[in-house]
Amino acid sequence: MASTEWLAYGALFVLAIVLLLTNQVALATVAIVPLALTSFKYSFPQQKKAQRHR
Repeated sequence: MASTEWLAYGALFVLAIVLLLTNQVALATVAIVPLALTSFKYSFPQQKKAQRHR
């Protein structure tokens, strides 16, 4: 995972926490949904294509 992805995930996490602390649940949900969906990308092992040895 690239460092820019870590930065984006961190920013979404901080944004969601701040919005929850200020009682803006609808906006916090908008920040949490993409964070949760992108976490599935790294939850499962990536399958690599089989390489043929010639």
